[in-house]
Amino acid sequence: MADFDVAHNFTAKWEGGLTDHPADPGQITKYGVSLRWLRSLGHDLGDIDGDGDIDADDVRALTFQQAKHLFKTRFWDAYSLGVLPQVVATCHYDCTVNVGPRQATLLTQRACNTLVGPYGVRLVVDGIFGNATRSFLAMNATPTLILAMMAQREDFYERLAVQKPDLQVFLRGWLNRCTDLRRFLGVGA
Repeated sequence: MADFDVAHNFTAKWEGGLTDHPADPGQITKYGVSLRWLRSLGHDLGDIDGDGDIDADDVRALTFQQAKHLFKTRFWDAYSLGVLPQVVATCHYDCTVNVGPRQATLLTQRACNTLVGPYGVRLVVDGIFGNATRSFLAMNATPTLILAMMAQREDFYERLAVQKPDLQVFLRGWLNRCTDLRRFLGVGA
């Protein structure tokens, strides 16, 4: 069973503080919670300051504990990551916080499929974190899988920076985060 706090403590190190970079498509962000994502949650969860709208003031008003709770309920519990071995749960969770659940799942599914031989059953790469994806991760939580997950993630960041040159400014940080995560998970640098 994976421990959310172990995973989140790593992620929080990279998502801490308030940022408002003009090139960030998520807009103003605090503790990893972007204005774009907060708006997608609707008024019940997104109107942090209770003034009837979801805007930059809500991001500024967000506490660390509120952000942690949102990530636990929306990303950890919603995908039952706690039933997985810690290394794969942490790897997938950190990616989910950084790129969103659908993209993180696509990357994870592609990584899983790199481990399947020519006669093995491949995962459908559909961005849905269902039982097949969860089961594959549970049964294959090896350094090889973690390295494949990290390779998919790094490739995604590099392609994204080429496709959207405004995001190039974030590439070094994304890649440094990947290096740090590999170290944290004990699979090298």
